[in-house]
Amino acid sequence: MKKILLLIYILSSLIYCQPKNEVRAVWVTTAYNLDWPKTYGEENQKAEILNLFDALKDANFNTVFFQVRARGDLIYPSKIEPWSKSILSKLKGKPDYDPLKFIIAEAHKRGLEIHAWWNVFKVYGKGEPDKSDSEHVINKHPEFCKRYGEQWWIDPGIPSARKYLLSVAAEMLHNYDLDGVHLDYIRYPNPDFNDGSTYRKYGNGVNKDDWRRNNVTDFVEALYGSIQSINPVIKLGCAPLGIYKNTENGYSGWEAFADTYQDPVRWIRDKKLDYVSPQTYWKINSIPNFSRSLRSWENIISERQIFPGVAAFKTEKDINWPLEELSAQIDSSRAIGVEGQAFFRAENLLENNKNILIFLKSGVYKYPAKIPPMSWKDQIKPLPPTGLTSYSDSKSKYTLFWRAPTNSIDGDTASYYNIYISKTIPLDLDNPLNFYHLRLPADSNTFDINLNSYADGKYFICITSLDRENNESIPSSVITIMLQKSVDVVKK
Repeated sequence: MKKILLLIYILSSLIYCQPKNEVRAVWVTTAYNLDWPKTYGEENQKAEILNLFDALKDANFNTVFFQVRARGDLIYPSKIEPWSKSILSKLKGKPDYDPLKFIIAEAHKRGLEIHAWWNVFKVYGKGEPDKSDSEHVINKHPEFCKRYGEQWWIDPGIPSARKYLLSVAAEMLHNYDLDGVHLDYIRYPNPDFNDGSTYRKYGNGVNKDDWRRNNVTDFVEALYGSIQSINPVIKLGCAPLGIYKNTENGYSGWEAFADTYQDPVRWIRDKKLDYVSPQTYWKINSIPNFSRSLRSWENIISERQIFPGVAAFKTEKDINWPLEELSAQIDSSRAIGVEGQAFFRAENLLENNKNILIFLKSGVYKYPAKIPPMSWKDQIKPLPPTGLTSYSDSKSKYTLFWRAPTNSIDGDTASYYNIYISKTIPLDLDNPLNFYHLRLPADSNTFDINLNSYADGKYFICITSLDRENNESIPSSVITIMLQKSVDVVKK
């Protein structure tokens, strides 16, 4: 019995241990003003963004999927598509600032990655844009668009429509310092989509199901090529349906491959996609269920990253999941071995009366996490900072100083710094207990630390560099601080 209890304890410790590397993402929805903006005007909208990012950073999130193209409209200025009606409350005019530029700058100040979330082929919900708005794709290129129920979709089978979408993406890639592009609605709506005439014109005798999948694949892989030519640092990911194929997990449900013609497994096999965030919005003990679906993705995807979707929206009173369901799903994803999680959506984290952010930070997200690098994009580490020293004029507050590293062999230097503090040496850079501050922007070579909450004793401090691809340098030289109630002594 004692051996069994010991085994259970060891296994539970492994499952509940917080990993050093973990993407912790959240979707921020601009469609219908669901997450942002809830107000109008530059000052109000900027204040909302700052509050959002501060709350996410404080809760140890590190990645944001920010919806920049929701319904064929954009939250940034474009020569091709119109401003989002979520920004202006109408599809005309323009704001007094560039929201995406501000979003990226403020996210990077806080060490958050920003992935531009794109709704690709779905371009309108109920109704249709005002006919006076000549820039919306439904009015500008009606030959590309088809109504499906109450929605409007770009027909993926039209080559010139795919080329149009690539031009919109390329404009964004050239103009913004993004960390990633995140594709949603990268699919057909359903098998009964009315594209018979398109198939007759462009099908070339290929089986219609395969032809549809090829159309979506052609767009994804062309976009990946565009990213590689414009800014290869940028990651490309997508949010496929939660079930890839019913045969993969035994379920009978709405699947990506046969029902909506999206094939992210092929995109990864072709090395044209960096990560997937499948919409695994089920409980651990439901049918389908979160863990089994995630396991099926993990079994068929290798050499790329997986951040399963976690349904924060189902904690609301109409469904009323307990918060323990969310932490159980995080524990499950860690046990399965995927690289992180993505929460849908921001409002459910920030404004939920169950205080989800507090719950996460007090438990499964107690410590910050590093963003795992993608070895297929870059494996060369930056050089470490040099000349680390410190100064203090109080018992517990110090200022660290260092020099920026020179360029590594691939030309990269520091984009961010990580700061570590430990009572033992050599410092364990993989132990979250030693993470003092992660992803400090490299536009400054000083940082104030406050050790007031630390017990008296000897502490060791070092700094590492991070390049834009999240490769981490070896540590800098180590400095020692002797923290005492009456006096602080610094030894180089």
